[in-house]
Amino acid sequence: MLRWILPRPDSGEGKLRFGVRLLVAALCAAALLQAMRPAVFSARQGFQIVRDLGHDDAVRQLEYIGTELHRQIPAGKRAQIVEDNPEWRLRVTELATQQGIVVVDGGAQVEVRLQFDQAAPHGVRVLTREVGR
Repeated sequence: MLRWILPRPDSGEGKLRFGVRLLVAALCAAALLQAMRPAVFSARQGFQIVRDLGHDDAVRQLEYIGTELHRQIPAGKRAQIVEDNPEWRLRVTELATQQGIVVVDGGAQVEVRLQFDQAAPHGVRVLTREVGR
């Protein structure tokens, strides 16, 4: 199939048409690679979450975070997840969305932070702060 898509310089077509076909093929390949980036990122995150969830402690920790989000923030409120680690930010965003909390980047009513502390239940504290107070 690639022989059909990619031009051959000896096919008798003009140099301009050859160049245009080559440019179009290169642009399509670049667009395909760009389109694959989010899918690769999501797949990598999914594999990592599944790998981490192989431990009972990790499952309990995520369940605890979801329960605390539900307890501390009413459904429908706008919350901003303030977390440096992008993996944890994604996990907390997913848990908040499952609890009916609207996750936003700006204009939030509540800020949510995680504090990892071995003395806390399941090794993590869910800290919330009303914005504007």
